[in-house]
Amino acid sequence: MARKKSTGFTLIELMIVVAIIGIIAAIAYPSYQDQVRKSKRTDGHTKIMDAMARQERFFSENNTYTTDMTALGYATDPVDSDNGHYEISGAACDGDIAQCVKLTATAQGGQASDGDLTLDSTNAKTGNW
Repeated sequence: MARKKSTGFTLIELMIVVAIIGIIAAIAYPSYQDQVRKSKRTDGHTKIMDAMARQERFFSENNTYTTDMTALGYATDPVDSDNGHYEISGAACDGDIAQCVKLTATAQGGQASDGDLTLDSTNAKTGNW
């Protein structure tokens, strides 16, 4: 009697494929999360640079900087970035607001693990630029 040839995958073959996919996912997913975090960082960069440009315009008109973000034309103080990943606030450098202002972009939500960004009017930057 002739034996019928079976087609398809065995359970072992299927388990090997699942294991390979699991290994690839374990390597790829953290890298993906890191890239997403980096792309969200541009939200903070954009808003803090915009705020510094407004600070410089304010300085040229008033001969001093300000810690009040509403004086720069924003609706609120502190200012939320466009996508809400950062909150921008201002403070005096070394206690003298007439000479220097430091803007801080405080990371919010899932972006908090990336850390804060700071920029002062002397163009000194800290954080992940």
